[in-house]
Amino acid sequence: MGEQIRKRGLVQAAVGVALVAWVVVTAVVADVGNPQVLVGAAVTGGLVCLCAVAGGVVAARITDATSAARLRHVFVVLEGAALSLLFPFYWFGLSLEPPDGSGYFVVGFVFVIVLAIPVVTALVFVLLGSRAVHMFVVDAFGPIVPDSGVEAPAQRIRVLGAVLVTAGVALSAGVVAVAFTAPSHWLVLEVPGLLVTLAPVLLGALLARVRDVYSARRRNVAAYLILPGACGYAVAKVGSIGGASGMLVGGLIFGAVVFLVIALLVVREFTGVWDRPWQESRRVSS
Repeated sequence: MGEQIRKRGLVQAAVGVALVAWVVVTAVVADVGNPQVLVGAAVTGGLVCLCAVAGGVVAARITDATSAARLRHVFVVLEGAALSLLFPFYWFGLSLEPPDGSGYFVVGFVFVIVLAIPVVTALVFVLLGSRAVHMFVVDAFGPIVPDSGVEAPAQRIRVLGAVLVTAGVALSAGVVAVAFTAPSHWLVLEVPGLLVTLAPVLLGALLARVRDVYSARRRNVAAYLILPGACGYAVAKVGSIGGASGMLVGGLIFGAVVFLVIALLVVREFTGVWDRPWQESRRVSS
């Protein structure tokens, strides 16, 4: 398994370099009405591709389960970074305008076909690479979180819930404060921003009620990432017309995304390696 991961890492690193080059060439030759936004999309997309390169380079150093366990946290960090950066890349892409300067917000050919393909491909490489290392370590040494057994209290998950509630309230308050200083026509656009920043609050309230690994499993953390994706157009609109205030709102929304991604990874670490009840009973009886 270690040799397989190492070979896969070499392929991933090589493909990742090609994907970075793809993004750079596209940003250089593309013709859009707001080139600074294209640069933002290229930078964030290129960073996602660089996460794939870094993951491949690190995977190439894995020789056995011990080295995989020692380096596993690197893959988790890269996975979180790639997932988080995908959202600003997506928002920048929604802000691209036609080269005629008409001002209409379009999801143009440049973003959907040329830029999105390498970025999504890199993200898939990062996720699959992290999962492969994760399963390798689990098969060799058992659960990632040793005290996350069936009867063990999920204290760390409840603490995570409290952190999410606190952070979400602070981010939502920031969005409301900006809304009070913005023009009245911004209010419709502020609503999606408020919804996204409230997502950590809602998720935190659910995680605060977790009692064991199985109740934690029933919390579908990944579903909360759908909300910032669905509000992408509003985020792009606010960021492009709002100047410094719009950028501040975008930053607050991105902060909410980061907290959601962290929650996803922490809950997965806690819940993703234990057998189902019937499998555990079968293991005990054997």
